[in-house]
Amino acid sequence: MDNDDARSLRRIVLQLLHEDEDEARRELDDIIRTVAENIGRESSLYTWAVPVLLTIPPLLMTAFLIARPFSKTAGNILFGAAQVSCLIPLYALWKWGRFQYGRGWLWTPREALYLNASDETKETLEKFFAYIQREGGPKAYFRDRKGKKHYLDRRYSFGKLRVLLLSEFGAFRSLCLLPGGKRVSEAIKIEADPSEIINALKIKPKRGSGPGRNVKYAYIEAIFDLRSDPRLETLDLKDEATAIHAITDWLDEWFDSSANVSGEIPKRDRLVPYAKKIYAHLKNSVAPNDR
Repeated sequence: MDNDDARSLRRIVLQLLHEDEDEARRELDDIIRTVAENIGRESSLYTWAVPVLLTIPPLLMTAFLIARPFSKTAGNILFGAAQVSCLIPLYALWKWGRFQYGRGWLWTPREALYLNASDETKETLEKFFAYIQREGGPKAYFRDRKGKKHYLDRRYSFGKLRVLLLSEFGAFRSLCLLPGGKRVSEAIKIEADPSEIINALKIKPKRGSGPGRNVKYAYIEAIFDLRSDPRLETLDLKDEATAIHAITDWLDEWFDSSANVSGEIPKRDRLVPYAKKIYAHLKNSVAPNDR
């Protein structure tokens, strides 16, 4: 078996997101974790469906065979319960597949669920998925425990939970059903050189510092301008939550007044980490008795 770990979807996406793989991993895993938490209730019905289907109906059928010679009524009740216990998990599986792919023929990809992701990261992920979703695009496959290749239809990444395919953990990957309802927990890989895909997409990964991809929002400029804002002197640094909330408000005001022609400004939750850094700087700058 070839060493093809570098061809996994996750490994390629990590290279697209950030030059620092640790930063890319943190960003991607944060998105995956947020999506998994958001679908917790729906996914729990699905994850319990298979165990229920494998255990409850056989137990009820066994009880039916034991009880029927003694009581026909009790036997019929147990037989009906066994039938119902088969239908409920099957309904849960059907509903979970419909949640991901909707109804009707799967001609085009469904709108993906990307939570806690920046616009830039969403754009990068969608460019990547669009590339591998093409008819005639690179073939996707996974290997079973014996190392045998199993090829997948290109629609495997058409579902709204396709970001879960990029998870490090099989439990998360298996939540993303294939169009036919099959679950695959193994890492999905593609028959293409990763460097060819990266070059074809023409995406320049972010850098920790210095020039990288074009920065969509001027965080550094906002922080620099806020340093001279007289309102910083009025902050009560002993009340951390209130101070960070106020700094976030002022950053939001700065971006609102300095928005580009598209009128786009970063979401508030993207400003909070910068507000915390400003607060920490102010806290460390004052005399110990004044903190």
